[in-house]
Amino acid sequence: MLLLCLCRVPQATAEANNLAAVAGAKDSYSRSMEQVCGGDRPYMSPADLERSHEELKQSCVRQFRGVKKMGGEEFCLRYQEQLEQEIDEAYASFLKHNDGKNIFFAARTPATLFAVMFVMYVASVVTGFVGLSPAAALCNLLMGLALLSLCVWVYVRYSGEFRELGCFIDRLAETLWEQVRITANQRERRRIRIKSLLTSQESHVGHGDRC
Repeated sequence: MLLLCLCRVPQATAEANNLAAVAGAKDSYSRSMEQVCGGDRPYMSPADLERSHEELKQSCVRQFRGVKKMGGEEFCLRYQEQLEQEIDEAYASFLKHNDGKNIFFAARTPATLFAVMFVMYVASVVTGFVGLSPAAALCNLLMGLALLSLCVWVYVRYSGEFRELGCFIDRLAETLWEQVRITANQRERRRIRIKSLLTSQESHVGHGDRC
């Protein structure tokens, strides 16, 4: 039993060494990121923030590896992976905090709901004018739901109550926003592809005429 306890002492010491090195490196990362984008620092572009994150992450990994530790290379590698995972989790929090400073990101939900109301209003007027009463009624219903969602979202933001409902409305608006953005990007790529194809055909025709 005494021999078993004596064998466990070096392992416990090695674990303590590595955990202390992980804590020190992670603390360095957090303090550096606070200076980059934390607190009252202004909004930072996601690309610049990711670049700073990668640089600081590599610096903290080097700091961890530079600390004298017990347990050998393979034993320490597990704690290095733990450090990298914890740094990535901390970066996700910093990224979310930085996004909250973006006025356009904060206004995405009301802007999306306003856009839905406007589109549904125009659609209801057009469909009602051409005599499609069921379609006009559906558009009016969707416009009313968008207006109700906007009122609920404003109340949640103002009062701090029913936060789960507010998060649901945010996710719904973000989904609509992303669908519109993806559709617009696909149309733009299709337009560029068609334009490139027409240009290629014109060049071939011109080359044939010269021949």
